[in-house]
Amino acid sequence: MKTSVQKLKDSQVKLVVELDKEELDFYVREAEKRIANGLKIDGFREGRVPVDVARKKVGDEAIKSEALQLAVKQSAAEAIEEQKLEIIEHHELKINENSGTKLIYETMLTIFPEVNLGEYKGLDVKKNNIEVAPQEIDKTLGEVVKNRSQFEVSNEPARKGDRAEIDFEVKMDGNILDGGKSEGYPLVIGEDGFIPGFSEQIIGMKPEEEKEFSLNVPADYSEKKVAGKTVNCKIKVNKVEHIIKPELNDEFAKTLGAFSSLKDVKDSIREGLKMEKLEKEKERIRIALLEKILDKSSLEVPAVLVDRQLDSMVVSFDRELHQKGMELSLYLAHIKKTQDELKKDWRESAVKQVKLALITREIAKKEKLKVEEKEVGGELELAIQQFVQAGGNIGSEEEVGKLKNRIHDVLLNEKVFEFLEGNAKMA
Repeated sequence: MKTSVQKLKDSQVKLVVELDKEELDFYVREAEKRIANGLKIDGFREGRVPVDVARKKVGDEAIKSEALQLAVKQSAAEAIEEQKLEIIEHHELKINENSGTKLIYETMLTIFPEVNLGEYKGLDVKKNNIEVAPQEIDKTLGEVVKNRSQFEVSNEPARKGDRAEIDFEVKMDGNILDGGKSEGYPLVIGEDGFIPGFSEQIIGMKPEEEKEFSLNVPADYSEKKVAGKTVNCKIKVNKVEHIIKPELNDEFAKTLGAFSSLKDVKDSIREGLKMEKLEKEKERIRIALLEKILDKSSLEVPAVLVDRQLDSMVVSFDRELHQKGMELSLYLAHIKKTQDELKKDWRESAVKQVKLALITREIAKKEKLKVEEKEVGGELELAIQQFVQAGGNIGSEEEVGKLKNRIHDVLLNEKVFEFLEGNAKMA
């Protein structure tokens, strides 16, 4: 077998393979055996059909076709190993010559790019002190109280802190704003989710009352289209409810789980917030380390990896929207963008993420960091158990294989980060 490699731009290479008559004869014999073993012919046991009988049954063309597929698949794998190419994907197979004495073909390959790493040991990274302020605990506790509150329908005038259900329209220059019309919309008076001062206009109104008013939108309002402008509003109150909050005491604490006092609840909240902050700090440090390495490294980013990352980002975003009861198509219609335009906005971020992933991969290679098969197996078994317990069905063998690869990558990345952290100077 003769092989040659021509390097092209964007991590593309052209691999040319040439096989001689002896090698082709080998693949023909292998093709005959495979076809014969798969045939069912009366008078012969399965897997015991003679080659000459099999050839007569399927014909020479079927043998040649099978031999060609075997030759290309096996010789390409051997050529890739021989040339020490690390493949992302292969495509565009072209047969240049296919005679009884010679086979010459070429295929285009996308390979992992060369990464020239900057210094990645002994990096200086500032480590932040993690503290939980009392007001953070109070805020979380307030959310718990809010979720445990009860509602009492009232025919009295609405007051601050009540929950109201309203129909509304918000116009500017005579036109209804995007998202500026709704029916049966619930809000808590004083907790503005839109323009400051909007919900306070409900104070004093009773169910079935209507009201029209104007608001001057602050110049620093987040929605730039209406910032600094005047909008005209119309509301109708459908329902008013008093919010009855539970009293914050030890008895309330006992209703929340295995707590004997309010202090226990606050301690638990403090520990949960601290763990959340520690996890975010760990993520910040890891990104900081990789960005320091990236600043001193050079590498080419294959377009195919950027496209894959963008696809992954869209899928993740779609999943997040579904968890909030929204659809990607409706979201895109609301922001007046196509999916391609969304990807264009995200491309710079995707390129950076791919670079960081390639740097992580290169460090693992240089430091010979590896993940043992038993480590992957253990995590895979756990992931499948959790998936089944959640009511899911185990997918195809291909899907399980993809999951296994993802687990391998996550575990390898963890080893790389542990290595970087262990060799960094954290002040």
